[in-house]
Amino acid sequence: MAITMEQIDEMRKRTNCSYEEAKELLEKHNGDLLEAIVDFEKKHGYQSRHESYQKPHKLGRRIKELIQKGFRIRVIIEKDKNVILNIPLNILIIAILVTMPFFWLYLIGFVAIYLMGYKIRLRKEEGLEVNIDEIVNGIGSKVRTAAEKMREQPVEKEQNHNQSAAAAKSEEKKEDGYNEITVE
Repeated sequence: MAITMEQIDEMRKRTNCSYEEAKELLEKHNGDLLEAIVDFEKKHGYQSRHESYQKPHKLGRRIKELIQKGFRIRVIIEKDKNVILNIPLNILIIAILVTMPFFWLYLIGFVAIYLMGYKIRLRKEEGLEVNIDEIVNGIGSKVRTAAEKMREQPVEKEQNHNQSAAAAKSEEKKEDGYNEITVE
């Protein structure tokens, strides 16, 4: 069957494919435009409208799962084995969001609670616990290590600068006929 230019134009209009690809697909399907379009969509991973409408449902399902998980995770503040606070994570998040202008108070409170020796934990339903104290201590040690490295780097840079300055002075003296090394 001969493929007409009108068929190729229609195929290109509907799929945005090249002339060559439109001609090959139409020849493969004996001029059947619908079959050629379906074949094109299969090759190029086309999603139907039905599949694209399912994505928000997947997002909604994911949000629902996160909310449920937030209610299963408990925030526990305790001192000397006495539980001071035991609430779901979602309730804490909502309280923080509602009182957002006072967020800095939460930060000060968190630091104060930590410094007074209270333990802050996140407990999952399965019994797994996340100890905030260990995380804060780990972060603190990383910050201290980074600060120490930063303190060392300026000293090294200053020494390198002094050495290069000395080398430059040495080079200057060579031009004057002198070979001089200066240690500062």
